[in-house]
Amino acid sequence: MFGLDPLNQTVAFTEIVLLLAFAAFVGWLLGRLVRSGRVSSLRKSIAIKEAELADCRQSKAGGRSAQVVAPPVSTEAVPRPFVHADPLLPAFSNDDTPELIDVEVESTTTTSVPETTVVESAYTTPSVPVGTGAPDNSEAAVLSRIAARAGEVNFDRIGRALATEADDLKDIVGIGPFLERKLHSLGIYTFRQIANFTREDVNKVNELIEFFPGRIERDNWVEQAEKFYELKAR
Repeated sequence: MFGLDPLNQTVAFTEIVLLLAFAAFVGWLLGRLVRSGRVSSLRKSIAIKEAELADCRQSKAGGRSAQVVAPPVSTEAVPRPFVHADPLLPAFSNDDTPELIDVEVESTTTTSVPETTVVESAYTTPSVPVGTGAPDNSEAAVLSRIAARAGEVNFDRIGRALATEADDLKDIVGIGPFLERKLHSLGIYTFRQIANFTREDVNKVNELIEFFPGRIERDNWVEQAEKFYELKAR
């Protein structure tokens, strides 16, 4: 090879080394070309997948925004929930009648549904959806409904009184502020009137003020009213 003597041991060894070096170089070059081709192919594949993923995310986001439509919010008045004004009062007076306070209900005419804070307690009555035909439980509506039935009370038997003669009926255990206003709506203002209750009056007033059945009798309103009336008469 190259005019060298192949029978010379040194020359033969040199030729072998050169051939091996050349074969190694060719193999390295081929490997480099193959790896470069594979890397380029993988990069193209990754770019394609990333583009497909971006398109998929964009299409999902667009579809979600198009499908989610907030229901319109009714502008009709929503009944205010019963919330006892003084949570400690029932513990001392045994009055379970819920007290009404104003709870602001945020409403809007846009398609978005605002978050509304609802006061919850042991005295909160379930909210009634608008348009279900359920009775209006606002304080004004309740008192008006009770006053409309005041004629069912036998005032000839229990006596009549004016608002100017009103006693503090909340002194009777079991009567709270709202329950007192209910009694006033019926025209019951004094201890004397309650002291004159018969069983028939107790049942009728219990029904008219929309109180828990039998509660007036269990709380002994009549006996308490008699004692307060006697103290007042002294």
